[in-house]
Amino acid sequence: MSVFVLDNISWKTDVDKLMEKYCIPRGSDDAERLGVLAREAEKAGKPKALFKVSYIEDRGHDFVVIDGIKFTSRVLRINLEETYRVFPYIVTCGTEIDQWSKSISGFMESYWVDGIKEMALREATRALYSKIEHDYRPGSMSGMNPGSIEDWPIDQQKQLFRLLGNPKQDIGVELTDSCLMIPIKSSSGILFSDSKGFENCRMCSRENCPGRRAPYDPQFVDSYSE
Repeated sequence: MSVFVLDNISWKTDVDKLMEKYCIPRGSDDAERLGVLAREAEKAGKPKALFKVSYIEDRGHDFVVIDGIKFTSRVLRINLEETYRVFPYIVTCGTEIDQWSKSISGFMESYWVDGIKEMALREATRALYSKIEHDYRPGSMSGMNPGSIEDWPIDQQKQLFRLLGNPKQDIGVELTDSCLMIPIKSSSGILFSDSKGFENCRMCSRENCPGRRAPYDPQFVDSYSE
């Protein structure tokens, strides 16, 4: 089945939220400069998303085969036990805003721009979820991301990119030799219908993670053990 590209995503920088995040006083020179950067980013940026409707063809003890491509992960296999349809995806802040950000040289300004690009990425993610929910009615969804837990290592990105065809051509996202994505503010994974509310973070014991969405839960980890 063909991939779907979302490349006309409207977005706007929440300057107030960034000012709060970076402790920038209202009316200050920094606040004025942040506003200028936000407007430039909105003009330059084109967040994008790419996804596909795929089907599970086979399952084993610690693997699933999706559209002919084998993914090795016991946790993924367990999470997909009761479904046959999945939505592999990539979302990104976009090459345009990433290229623009390279023109910002100041340390603090680069820090702020990083937050702006994260906002663009979140808008791409919202657009992805909205499209899937509207068109396919999957019900409650959860997702898994290669490299987010030990059971599903980051090198599985190669299979995910192969499943999605040519992400570099479609939305400008490419994979490095170490399986990191460029632009850096990109995310990839597999979404699936899930009434249990799986969350990667509950299986990760890394402390002080800025992206943590749920606390580490050893009992939750044990529930996936053999």
